[in-house]
Amino acid sequence: MIVSGLVSISFRKQTVETLVAECVKNKIKAIEWGGDIHVPHGDLEKAAHVAKLMAANGLVTSSYGSYYRAGVPDQVDFAKVVATAKVLGAPTIRVWAGNKASADASAEDRKTVVDDLKRCCKLAAEAGITVSTEYHGNTLTDTNESAQL
Repeated sequence: MIVSGLVSISFRKQTVETLVAECVKNKIKAIEWGGDIHVPHGDLEKAAHVAKLMAANGLVTSSYGSYYRAGVPDQVDFAKVVATAKVLGAPTIRVWAGNKASADASAEDRKTVVDDLKRCCKLAAEAGITVSTEYHGNTLTDTNESAQL
């Protein structure tokens, strides 16, 4: 079933409470929460507050936009991302496939990203959550063709 939704990062300056109220007012049923502003990675207290607010208003979390870049050093511990997504009730976590354009990525770059994605998927699966790569510039999924590899 397709439901109307929004991505919280499109409204970075708005509070969680304002976004929820606007969704209710405009009959929007789902929110993808961003991990950079609204529900930071590992802030389980904030995630629980948001989940409670969503449930009280008949809304669902469609996904958790983590901004995690698979295969890139010095990322947040993905276990924190998974824990936050679980508390939110997010069925999937959105990640980026590295930090190099598909045309510029070597075979080793691709392997590094894929290996990290496999690790992330395993951690997420243990929590009953999937991982989705975003179609995004300067990643391995920046063209229709590269996103299918």
